Amino acid sequence: MITDPRGIELTGATKLQASTFEEVVRAYLDYRLSAFPTLKELCISSPDFAMAHILKGFLLLSMGITATIPGAKACADHVRKMGQLTRREELHLKALDSWISGDTRKSCAFWDEVLFSEPLDILALKLQHFSLFWLGEANHMRAATSRVVPHWDQSMYGYAQVLGMYAFALEECGDYSNAERLGREAVDREPQDLWAIHAVAHVYEMQSNLTAGIKWLNQPLGEWKDRNPFKDHLWWHTALFALEKGEFQKVLNLYDEAVWPDDKSFYLDIQNGASLLARLESFGVDVGDRWNSLGVVSEEKIGDHVLWFTEPHYTMAMGRTGKQNQISKQITSLQKLTNSASQDTQRTVENLAIPVCSAIRDYYRGDYASTINQLMPIRYSYQPIGGSHAQRDVFNIFLIDAAIKSKKLDLATSLLSERVALHPNSFGSWVKYADLLESTGNISRATQARSEANRVAMMA
Repeated sequence: MITDPRGIELTGATKLQASTFEEVVRAYLDYRLSAFPTLKELCISSPDFAMAHILKGFLLLSMGITATIPGAKACADHVRKMGQLTRREELHLKALDSWISGDTRKSCAFWDEVLFSEPLDILALKLQHFSLFWLGEANHMRAATSRVVPHWDQSMYGYAQVLGMYAFALEECGDYSNAERLGREAVDREPQDLWAIHAVAHVYEMQSNLTAGIKWLNQPLGEWKDRNPFKDHLWWHTALFALEKGEFQKVLNLYDEAVWPDDKSFYLDIQNGASLLARLESFGVDVGDRWNSLGVVSEEKIGDHVLWFTEPHYTMAMGRTGKQNQISKQITSLQKLTNSASQDTQRTVENLAIPVCSAIRDYYRGDYASTINQLMPIRYSYQPIGGSHAQRDVFNIFLIDAAIKSKKLDLATSLLSERVALHPNSFGSWVKYADLLESTGNISRATQARSEANRVAMMA
């Protein structure tokens, strides 16, 4: 039996095919554009290579659009006809079937089973890590990585990537010290490991450590040009640090040159673009006509429900460009989805996706009271909608602005007090806080808040 470099059996592979598959695995872990084209060619030339076809199904689904589901199903059906598989391959196939049916939580359970017996299966770990992230399951991410790390030899390829995943899971669980330590170690071992770079960036974002964050992501534009759209998310993080520092023109430049340089349709690009523009406008920045292309792309996505966290970003773009009728269609489509969805999906859509989308819709049509009423009961429970703490923070920004615009000043003051405590180096938040305090006659605290804003602006 042919095995991969970590000693895991590969049904139906020759040595050459196994070697090519390892190239695909490494390219996938590195977010390289070459991963999928190479895998497609491998599948054509290797009809009996089970894991190649299974991975192709997974990569199709990871694109985050329903159009790829038939292709993924064809991959699963093809493997099913092969006959004898290893137990590990059978579990991967079950995970693929579950993902196709929309139950990624069940997929994660199958990957757990894989990892219990094959802790060096880095594909199972990475695919599960990806899925758990979009389920908001930080504790499960941490548990899965923590139990496989002891099985890895530091000299093996993949060890750095495992550390990077562990670092990110620890960060999302609030263990910033260990997250930074392991993330930095991962990058020392693999300097171009984008996920490890990303994990450390999150640590600095959550600690409001702008100086360290800006230094950490100090890369020339054009870096990582051979990587898939995830690289744009790192530029989004770069923009966030500049945003918090009050360098708004720099943020706009980053948006135009790296975050949204042209019309895109990948879900992560839409998340990055809409979130960044919404944050800029919250701080009073004129973003010009930058919403227009986002609005067009988002309208095209109505009915294409895959990742719940993306849905509110579609709403932002459509709401900001006056597409209220289209938002109604989006919410109606979400409501219809719950009729046939799994219990888990039904719960997430009904309790989070629809209320958040509705709140953002109402914000853009000026019904700020409705925005507040919908967001306040769920503001501590966003995790199941997916994304990171940093990404979900945009919902808090809408809530704050709705409170200010509806003249609920006690609420707005309280929310901004929370925000500057969590983000003490946020220039825009301090300015907004100062303006609010001044409007309520609290001149002394307003002066203090402006002093804090100036402090942030002067930071190196």
